Amino acid sequence: RFPSRFALHGGPKYSPDGRYVYFGSRDGWITKYDIYNLKVVAEVRAGINMRNIAVSADGDYVLAANYLPHSMVLFDAANLEMLNFIPVENDTGESSRVSAVYAAPPRSSFIAALKDIPEAWEITVENREAKVRRMATDTLLDDFFFDPGYQHLIGAARDGTHGVVIDLDTGKTTAELPLPGMPHLGSGITWEYEGRRVMATPHFRAGAISIIDMDTWEVIKTLKTEGPGFFMRSHENSRYAWADVFFGPNADKVHIIDKQTLEIVKTLQPEPGKVAAHVEFDRHGEKLLLSIWDDDGAIIVYDADTLEEEKRIPMNKPSGKYNVWNKINYEEGTSH
Repeated sequence: RFPSRFALHGGPKYSPDGRYVYFGSRDGWITKYDIYNLKVVAEVRAGINMRNIAVSADGDYVLAANYLPHSMVLFDAANLEMLNFIPVENDTGESSRVSAVYAAPPRSSFIAALKDIPEAWEITVENREAKVRRMATDTLLDDFFFDPGYQHLIGAARDGTHGVVIDLDTGKTTAELPLPGMPHLGSGITWEYEGRRVMATPHFRAGAISIIDMDTWEVIKTLKTEGPGFFMRSHENSRYAWADVFFGPNADKVHIIDKQTLEIVKTLQPEPGKVAAHVEFDRHGEKLLLSIWDDDGAIIVYDADTLEEEKRIPMNKPSGKYNVWNKINYEEGTSH
């Protein structure tokens, strides 16, 4: 255990070799932690209200996305030295919060969506200087996901009514998806289904999981759940995908989806009356961890094949768990 900054964002990022993890806090701090030596090695404040951070594919840079001030900030990943402060504004000087920023490894770039201006940005770094390419969007984007080749961005409209697909090479919107219910695309996962790649996303405002064909950009199935969800997880070696019901009266339940039939085959209630949230698989897809999000909570270990509970580790309101191997290898069943 080690003390952390207040209210860490739920998506720590790793160096490509898995040695360092970078934590971002809601109040703007970035902490670099050495996993090998179990100690903090650098820390810097990037903003007052920070949305999230991303680490470049080569591990050389960290980019922070802020709500306040309206900005992104580029750092040297080695020592968190600030390199560039990037005001986030359009051509007329109107500023915006940043919805999210993620690394796009095949493109050697970062992709960011803006919350108050209908634009997405691609940021590349050359000689320690950030260069911004702007893409106009048809709607304000709140969160987004990529196809496996990072050719397309799938964004959630800020009004929560639909999603859009943007070709990152042309910057043009190529499809619109019916996703009413504010999809949590940042928690999306993908897998192979009948010879094609599909993705699944829970929704913040609807008891549903949408399954999307990533070739045709059509919703091929909508699964009814027992309430709005937050997290989804799976693993390429597992037949099942897990989805919580984080919001509403059934937050103590978790659904298990058969990825080959696209049906909910089991609903677990690990601890009645206590929130069950956030699954993470081990690197082999054989075991998984689930949080009981309560002061008198626990992390539960499950067998990923039999779906049977194996062990409970008592813990005070545990939240996210993040497998280093799955993250640095861009495992299809986890968010990135």
